[in-house]
Amino acid sequence: MQAATPPISPDKTPPSKERVNVYRLALLAIGALLYLPGLGSYGPLDPTDSFLSKPAAIVESGNYLLPMINYEPWLDKPILYFWAVAACQNLLGDTAFAGRIFTALTAIAMGFVIFASARRFIGAKQAFVAALVFYSFPLSSALGHESLTDMPLTLFMSSGLLALFYYHKKGNLLVLMLGYLALALAFLCKGPIAVILVAAILGLHIAITSGSLSGFWQSIWQLKPLWGLALIFAVNAPWYFAANAGTNGKFFMDFFITQNFGRMVGTVNHQQPFWFYIPVVLGGLFPWSLILFSSPSFNKRLFAQRTKLSDSASFVLLQIVWACFVLLLFSAIKTKLPTYILPAMAPLAILTGRAAFIAARSALKSRLGLKISAIVLFVAVLVFNVLTFKLTGWVGLFLKQQQLLLGFLLVGSLVYMGAIFAGKIRRALCILLAIGAISVALPCAKPHLAFYQDRQMPVIHSPYKSKSKAATSLLSSAWSQL
Repeated sequence: MQAATPPISPDKTPPSKERVNVYRLALLAIGALLYLPGLGSYGPLDPTDSFLSKPAAIVESGNYLLPMINYEPWLDKPILYFWAVAACQNLLGDTAFAGRIFTALTAIAMGFVIFASARRFIGAKQAFVAALVFYSFPLSSALGHESLTDMPLTLFMSSGLLALFYYHKKGNLLVLMLGYLALALAFLCKGPIAVILVAAILGLHIAITSGSLSGFWQSIWQLKPLWGLALIFAVNAPWYFAANAGTNGKFFMDFFITQNFGRMVGTVNHQQPFWFYIPVVLGGLFPWSLILFSSPSFNKRLFAQRTKLSDSASFVLLQIVWACFVLLLFSAIKTKLPTYILPAMAPLAILTGRAAFIAARSALKSRLGLKISAIVLFVAVLVFNVLTFKLTGWVGLFLKQQQLLLGFLLVGSLVYMGAIFAGKIRRALCILLAIGAISVALPCAKPHLAFYQDRQMPVIHSPYKSKSKAATSLLSSAWSQL
């Protein structure tokens, strides 16, 4: 019989300010080590990275009103990300590193947001592990090494949601206003999606934990939503109105109708089946998905006692609601890309960190799920070693370039499996954390480089490649129709 999940509570002894600062410095060092090296070692990657990392037209023309790609206005996205990349290139030069540094910095900042918010509810140790888990998710790491709007959007949305939840539980008007400011920046980065998600997730959580309809509305109004909407409007209105006026109303139709509404109903592109995100989550969290699903971080009591939860338990329930809502919503929407579920990575990292602590602290040494996870990890690494000699293309090229790493992973997975079967769960989880960081985040620039070498360089050096502005304009038009 499986042991019961221990009660949700923060660490017994709150860490000193000095210990918290040590955690922060460790996150800064680890985040920089995992996300900055090799960031400029490969050229622009098609399709999106090559557009968003090179806002040269904005810098050269000095016209910062509209996003521009290949010297043509591009109305698919708001302006904030383009401003940020243009500022980086003004400071660091027109390089691939400068084009991606903003995304990498927002990925590093996500670790600090997870730690700062989670430590108030589940303790500094669990929060620190959760931040490290986020850094070593393959999906987080891959998207943190490309010039995309999804990581900044995730940072601003997560900051806003966690700040509003903090105010809901503990007060502090400054935190509330900073939360609404983060949502305003998310709106300026990618449109209304972040505000809609945060409102739905927090509203659903309050509805689940409220004992009555009057209690629900009281909690909602305590969040001062009119103040928040006023702040979001004040930050966004000047640019949105100017962009719409500057395009004679075309921006409103292209961005709000075609891109936002069109993607929701699946009339734009990237239509995929409902189950599309199942393998994305399993692979995008690997190897931590093994821990998350073999040692759950929650139990039925969260829902049975939902109106009488402690702040810590309520925080864990928020992560469940958050992750499930994002995954189910984007599964229901016809248009799907792996990048869309990046906003679910923060709650999944927190739940994974908690699952690791439950596995280490509870009487789960004989748990079948952990043993199965160890076997799956070893088999997966063994398969990758075999595929080194079978696969072609950029994946095969990457695996051939990483034979030493694959050998290390094979040994590491054996050691991890031995620790699990010996009942040394804490040691096993430390080994898994090292495996995740070394195998996923550290070499993450390498698959991007292999992709560039296999897919991009033959095109760049093709004798038939036209360098005229007419050709680039044609390519830009074709991309906009995809």
